[in-house]
Amino acid sequence: TTQHRQPAARSRPRPGARGTRGMSLWGLQTAAGGPRKPPRLDPDSILRTVIYVQAAFRRFLIEELRVVAGIRPTMPAPSLAVSLWCCRRLLRPELIDVESEGMAVAVMICAREKGLTLGPIVAAYERYAPSLPSDHPVLELLRERFFEVEQDAEEDLMSRLRAAELPSQARAVYAEAKAYWGAPERPPGGGEPLFPKFQALMESLRHQAEESLTRMLPHCRTRAGLQAMDEAVELEFQEWPTTLRARVRFAKVSYNEYLGQMGQTAFGWPPVGPLGPLCSSGRWLATELSEDHIIVEDFVAAVKRLRRQAEQDAAAELRTHLDALTEVRTKLNTDPSPPRLLLEGYRAEIEELLAMAMPVLERRRQEVGTESHEVIQLAKGILLPGPFAAKLLEECEQVALVLRRPDPPANPGLSNEEGEERSAAAVQLTQLLVYLKVELPKLAAAYETEFCAKLERARPTVGLFTEQPGAVVDEEGWWKPPGFDTFERPLGESTPPPTPWRPPPEPPPTPPEVQPDMTVNMRLHGVTMEEAQQNSEILLLEKLAMIVAKECGIPREWITNIALAPPRPKEEPMVDQEPAEGDAEWDAEAAAAVVGVAVG
Repeated sequence: TTQHRQPAARSRPRPGARGTRGMSLWGLQTAAGGPRKPPRLDPDSILRTVIYVQAAFRRFLIEELRVVAGIRPTMPAPSLAVSLWCCRRLLRPELIDVESEGMAVAVMICAREKGLTLGPIVAAYERYAPSLPSDHPVLELLRERFFEVEQDAEEDLMSRLRAAELPSQARAVYAEAKAYWGAPERPPGGGEPLFPKFQALMESLRHQAEESLTRMLPHCRTRAGLQAMDEAVELEFQEWPTTLRARVRFAKVSYNEYLGQMGQTAFGWPPVGPLGPLCSSGRWLATELSEDHIIVEDFVAAVKRLRRQAEQDAAAELRTHLDALTEVRTKLNTDPSPPRLLLEGYRAEIEELLAMAMPVLERRRQEVGTESHEVIQLAKGILLPGPFAAKLLEECEQVALVLRRPDPPANPGLSNEEGEERSAAAVQLTQLLVYLKVELPKLAAAYETEFCAKLERARPTVGLFTEQPGAVVDEEGWWKPPGFDTFERPLGESTPPPTPWRPPPEPPPTPPEVQPDMTVNMRLHGVTMEEAQQNSEILLLEKLAMIVAKECGIPREWITNIALAPPRPKEEPMVDQEPAEGDAEWDAEAAAAVVGVAVG
């Protein structure tokens, strides 16, 4: 007798509880109270669910008898049945009835009217296509249902694309819709790419984006703007060919050339002018071209020399006023206090000294700006800490107004002038906050918090014109070209008279040609002037010269000045000399030519 012990401390499951839990594992139903997810309709999920339901139903049929008999379950658990079925399927694939199984799965998938996507159809097709012929009813049914669902997917895709204005937005919507519908690149069995309407829309969006970016490219006047344009072109077009890539590269090269020309011509070369604008332009060039650019290096070196000289001149002039004020203030603040008359005199003298020092201080601050630590310390000594802190706060607020301007879109970005102005403002605020932290630390912290990102971008160029400690300063003028000298033309000097015009010298006369020693005229019988002119006259004369040289036994070079002329009239006898003046005209009907030969 075998005794079967009931599991201890195990309550009997509610009817339908195990089935509900099992079906939730296979994607047919979620837990109670949770959102209902779309069912998984791929072949594996369908087959596992069918086996699970069959095993659960078989176990349910004998559940009452098992309870009455008091024995353990005789049927395996549904999950175990699914596992055994999967093992047998893997170990004995020849037992699988592919046609029946495929038809059952295809019918279950294609029979759905709502919630069906392309993913399950494609999965079923790829599952059974290797084992069935291409014209099998199962595959035909799946292909037919695929094209029906494709129409719904394309309509859903086009409705989502209504708000897309750029190719990148359209691609994002397409990827989202493709993932939702489980759409492949091509239909099952091969063919043209899916969603032809989307391809036509993408072509139209690309042309619109190309026209829009082409109109926007001339407004990109900074390196950041051109970089944003380059990134926009790559984002919108990716592998699609476009002429914008070449235009952007050409715009970058042109912008670098423009910056180089501006660095050499805006302030002259070597650059001269107020220190503030020079430092601002130098930092902007270093930001746009990089600090190791040859033009930037020369520009920075020249500005450093000007800064050193301007700082020395400003410090020497301001120190004179500071010493005078310090002397009077020391007398005013003695202990015990001076008499009333002396006190009023000292105060009046301080006011006079301040009236003389303030214009100098303003002028030097405009020349030097915030580049010189020594000048700012002298300004603090002249103004005293209270007024100096108020002046610092006023300058910080003026600079903050520039930095608070709203930023334009990254593409096309700022203009060249606006970018330089904002860069100079960020550098100036960074320099002023060093002194404001000492006088008004809370306000300085507020400025740093408000403009943290902009100050961080400007920080690398703040010390561009600062002399490194221990650096050797060369003032021998090595940067000047050979023979360079600065001079001033004296005023009132009379202009020298212009040089009188002189005709060019006449060329020497041409020497006369050497006359030959002998001249001969001879008649050529059988040759008329018309024949000589119609054929090569030069060739005829050359042959004649060679014959004469051969008959006379002289070199060919001695015979020169050969020419043809009409013959003399028949009435006159033939002579060796040319006819005299006044003779009768020569008869052209003589059918002969007269040759003049000169032998020299």
